[in-house]
Amino acid sequence: MTMLTLMSDGASAQSIAGRYGGVQDGICIFDGGRYFLYGYATLAPGTYHVEKDRIRFVPDKPANTFIVFARENKNLHDSVRMYFNGFERGQTFLQLDNGKTRRVFNEGANCFNPPYVYEDAAVPSQITFSHVTDDYGVLKTDKNTESYRPDKKFNDFVFLYQKPNRYQEPFVGVITKEEGETVLQTSLTSRKFAKEPNDKETEEKMAYLSEGKAGEEVLYANRFYKLLTEIDTSEYTYDAGNQQYTAHGTKPEALTEEYNDVRILYKYEPLMPVLKEFRKPGKIDLPPLFYTTCEDPEKSYRYKPLEKPSTPPDAPLPTTAAPVEIK
Repeated sequence: MTMLTLMSDGASAQSIAGRYGGVQDGICIFDGGRYFLYGYATLAPGTYHVEKDRIRFVPDKPANTFIVFARENKNLHDSVRMYFNGFERGQTFLQLDNGKTRRVFNEGANCFNPPYVYEDAAVPSQITFSHVTDDYGVLKTDKNTESYRPDKKFNDFVFLYQKPNRYQEPFVGVITKEEGETVLQTSLTSRKFAKEPNDKETEEKMAYLSEGKAGEEVLYANRFYKLLTEIDTSEYTYDAGNQQYTAHGTKPEALTEEYNDVRILYKYEPLMPVLKEFRKPGKIDLPPLFYTTCEDPEKSYRYKPLEKPSTPPDAPLPTTAAPVEIK
């Protein structure tokens, strides 16, 4: 095993830039000090610098723990609809206006079957999220609560929960030469990732991140809340009044009950929190928004429009610095 000599400017006799790992998971390192770690339901970008024979990776920190997108849905009139994505990953709580705080999921929830959509008769003027986590002590914060005050026109929401995780902590990497192969090993895992040739898709993705577009400006969803962060708008006709994209040649009567049908999509705008603070959930008297357990499937929540989906919904949005396309 031979350790490659790295220089302080990030260069070496052999450039460290490249993709380390396979199709399923690994790390992409790019000239210019940027990288992203990828894997199942994970895409975590950040910066790196070289110190002697080691690479120090510093992940981009997410600005908010909760991400809120909204749109005006004229079909809902005065009622409200809220889609919760990723909230099953931790202990999360919701307060609407000045009402009592509720758990999003019941204690001990399991056997999740998304999407999770909550509907109410009135649109709240304030939405407050809290979470409690004992994991990853380095990432614990003194502000576990975020409040949002959406414009009165918004009545259709997408909520994303980014539970703090170890991929948000700095880590160290070492590049070695083993049996003629360049290999990266990091403090995140005991595994070693062999260097692979760069491909066009990897380079395009990193170029996108390095341009400062990590904070998404828009989100798209179909009527069953399949989420997308990017679409080819040239393939759709846009109705600004309804914030609706319709794929060219689509006939309304041809639409199916498929979760993955993206011929009609709706555009959601991002909202920023107006307040961040620390709160203790205290005693919770109200039932959770969603109840689900393997032991009682008959009483567990199911989204009625998809009670018998031919294709199950996708996995939750990755816990990263920003939303990315769900695959």
